Amino acid sequence: MTTTANTLAKIAREQMQIETLETRQHDALDFHTVAVWEAKSALQAAYDAGRADASASLVDALRESLSPEAVAAIASWLQPARTNDENVDREIRWLAEQLAQALGGWDQQNRLAEELGL
Repeated sequence: MTTTANTLAKIAREQMQIETLETRQHDALDFHTVAVWEAKSALQAAYDAGRADASASLVDALRESLSPEAVAAIASWLQPARTNDENVDREIRWLAEQLAQALGGWDQQNRLAEELGL
């Protein structure tokens, strides 16, 4: 079973009390009544799992492609960035946070930025 399949199966069990996502060729086993709040909770869990996976992939790509100093410099330049769109500002803050986490946190980011004279 793939990581995605495992994650979905876990969400189905924990959020919707569905024992398995495997087709069992029996209506009583394959069709389930699910409360709206269970469906909402399951969708949120799946969304959160996808976001976490995307963040991990981003951090891996940063570590493979950029030096820690370059990551620190980019995070430093992003920190004061402000636009007239609060959604864009939130996304910029998210990216700066991902960059800092790729370095091991804001303390490490600030240390490297200081060494670079930023």
